Amino acid sequence: MFEPRANRPIEVVFSHTGVFVLESRHGKPFRMPDTAHDFLKVICVVSGEGRLVRGGSRDPLQAGDVALVPSGCRHRIEDVRPLSLYAVCIRPDILAASPSSAGGLGKYRLFHLSLGNGEVRELIRELLHEQTLERPGGDALVLGLTWQLLGRLLRAAGERGRAGGVARSPAKSAAPRAQVARVRVAAYVRELERRFFEPLAIDAEAGRLGLGRRRFTQLFREEAGDSWLNTLRAHRLAHARRLLRDTGRSVASICFECGFEDLSNFYRAFRAAEGASPDAWRRRENR
Repeated sequence: MFEPRANRPIEVVFSHTGVFVLESRHGKPFRMPDTAHDFLKVICVVSGEGRLVRGGSRDPLQAGDVALVPSGCRHRIEDVRPLSLYAVCIRPDILAASPSSAGGLGKYRLFHLSLGNGEVRELIRELLHEQTLERPGGDALVLGLTWQLLGRLLRAAGERGRAGGVARSPAKSAAPRAQVARVRVAAYVRELERRFFEPLAIDAEAGRLGLGRRRFTQLFREEAGDSWLNTLRAHRLAHARRLLRDTGRSVASICFECGFEDLSNFYRAFRAAEGASPDAWRRRENR
């Protein structure tokens, strides 16, 4: 499965899970013929530079990019600087478990410099880990992680469609570092809308984007219009209000789901924002 330097594509051998994860680090003479697989493939570029060629289309590839190549899509990868990448190969019968999602996975997509790609890479890392160790429960985890990966890509495709374009056009593949940092932070601002409940720390989040804390906070404020902490708290409180109004869950349960560390912090933040405790606010809203 692993070769120090691959000069040709690695053979895909599916286990009974129907998922196969591979790492490919290309040597200088790497050559890939035009190929159409009978399975879905998700490619995550780790380093290097190249192109993904489909007929007359030649899309640039660089570190951080993620490509979704559907079954039957004829393509090849060309190196400019030797590429290192991961690929998750998924048999069609796995997709049959969710026909509505499978329908959205039948189109070639390329995601440039999106923060969500960092999550894709982490999911692939965990998939590779489970595939290698073959521990009890690993099959279920592999399938669950695979669907998380596909769900992230489908959601990113929907968000990109609403935004009316791609994160980076081919003509801008050599964007200056400052522009790349701004693109990553803008993507992060959108990503935070669905990650607010996680135990997040600002230094770790800045590091994920390859930025120092000062630069990260500056760019974040420019993109979001407020500080990182205030934005994170606003997302958590907005979700808390939704749950208080629309569900019968306990305040403790809502505190946990929204990402607050403890109940007292939740009460203080909610009272500061609404002038009332969560319980009192719920009674007022539901009268």
